[in-house]
Amino acid sequence: MKFIKDILLIDFEATVGDIDIGEPTQIGAILLDKETLEEKDSFVSYISADFKGRISKKTGITQEMLIGAPSQAEVGKIIFDRFGADILLSSFAANLDMIMFRRIMTSADIDSKQYDYHILDLWPASYIYLLKKGYEGSIRSEEIFQEFGMPPRDKHNALEDCRLAAEVLRKITRG
Repeated sequence: MKFIKDILLIDFEATVGDIDIGEPTQIGAILLDKETLEEKDSFVSYISADFKGRISKKTGITQEMLIGAPSQAEVGKIIFDRFGADILLSSFAANLDMIMFRRIMTSADIDSKQYDYHILDLWPASYIYLLKKGYEGSIRSEEIFQEFGMPPRDKHNALEDCRLAAEVLRKITRG
């Protein structure tokens, strides 16, 4: 299978999972080759954020870990400079991740409309793939990743979550 462009798979961790009040605290990104889906490049960074008493227990990220971390604007600029916009954006949970992605790009004064509006959302593709194989489990990422043979996660890490999602993409595209 050959995609039209290389795929930038992204994942965010945030102060809380609610996109209306949560702030991004970590981004992971993996650039996958459009033909082989092998990893060509990767990036991970904490993002400066004020927890304001909100903390996501699933990440283990603390306010202290964010001391000296780059701002949303700085991270947006790094992502744009490193990967450009001639890519296909992808995520395991596109709704949350694309909102966070647009936030960091906007804060960096980068027009997110430069990116193709077609987003490769892996959750529905993987869920349908599993349903066709008789899957009756949960719709949560943890259970889906395990159904694809991946080990349970302890704490979420944006780069490692990207690598798990990349493996799911490889499995569903290769049958």
